[in-house]
Amino acid sequence: MKYGVLYHRYTKNLGDDIQAYASSRFLPQIDYMVDREELDTFKSKNNEAVSVIMSAWMFRKKWNWPPAPNINPLFVGTHMIRKTVEGKASPLLDECFKGLGKDYLQSYGPVGCRDEPTAKFFKKLSIDSFFAGCITLTLPEFKKKPKKEYICLVDLPKNVENKIKNELKDEDIEIRTYTHINRDPNNQFYDMTWEERAKNVEERLQIYQNAKCVVTIRLHATLPCLAMGVPVLWIPLNPNWARFDPYRNWIECVSPEDFMNDNYNFDFMNPTPNPGKHLETREKLIEINQNFIEENKNKKTIEDFIKTNYTEEERKDFQFNLMKTGLDKWLRPSMDMVNKTTKQQKEIEKLKKQVEKLKIQKQKSELKLWGRPFFQKVKDKLSKLFN
Repeated sequence: MKYGVLYHRYTKNLGDDIQAYASSRFLPQIDYMVDREELDTFKSKNNEAVSVIMSAWMFRKKWNWPPAPNINPLFVGTHMIRKTVEGKASPLLDECFKGLGKDYLQSYGPVGCRDEPTAKFFKKLSIDSFFAGCITLTLPEFKKKPKKEYICLVDLPKNVENKIKNELKDEDIEIRTYTHINRDPNNQFYDMTWEERAKNVEERLQIYQNAKCVVTIRLHATLPCLAMGVPVLWIPLNPNWARFDPYRNWIECVSPEDFMNDNYNFDFMNPTPNPGKHLETREKLIEINQNFIEENKNKKTIEDFIKTNYTEEERKDFQFNLMKTGLDKWLRPSMDMVNKTTKQQKEIEKLKKQVEKLKIQKQKSELKLWGRPFFQKVKDKLSKLFN
């Protein structure tokens, strides 16, 4: 059996690569990189079978579904993006999980979901699913005694960051700040090899592992810290966001507003160990992934694992119709936005002309007001000269 790592080539979020790194640790070797946004067009050498742990924020496009038939999937730690046009994602919602697309998930299910809302979403569609947790909960420890104690602040709002720094200004401890988002336009992150990206992940995880504690807004800084046993204070910008279920109950979690009002229970210099509510989920996740690898290690061809009965032509027809539906649903609001923008632009141009006209009128008025006393003075001087 060959193996592929599910990743997102064009991501700017280190959290995506942390998830990919966590799943890669279960693979005997890495033969392919499988882009989560190009599942339908994935190709392997001689169309050989490739086992892939499908753990990621998936279904952004939704028309790249179902995956290529040479992918042998394990759906675990899967998150379903439900946002549509306004969320900068495909306008499709559940069209890809009807008919042939639904058959695919049912055939390779049950679907182990990263969060409870995703599991509920699939259950409503009569697709067997369960809460499995995030793959990052399976990360190992990277312990190494630091030369000096330090605290990590990851992507915190500036007022929260400043408050922590002010509270610890008299303490003998280093405060380090980090981000998970690559904002450098000249840094072509997506051109890096997987080895380079995996090295970045390991270096960051080692930093978090050896910190006295970590304070962050990021889910994929919080969960790796849980896995590695690092005390963590989670301050999500939107703590009530459903995709955080059930994690907010596993950790010290407060909103930025509560933190600024001192409504939290966390000692930066003597942090209490995490409560360990994640451990059962972690062990089950490890077992699921290990069993998948063991059960498929001797499979070499598509025929060894294929569970669907539709033809390749039927799969392509299904995707074509998804694309047409998506284009139609995207085109309508897009045309409305274009028409609205065009109308607004015309109004702006009209206002500009009115403003310009007022400016000219004002200048004429000022010139007239200024000119009267000026010419009167000239007239008076001429009268004196000739009288």
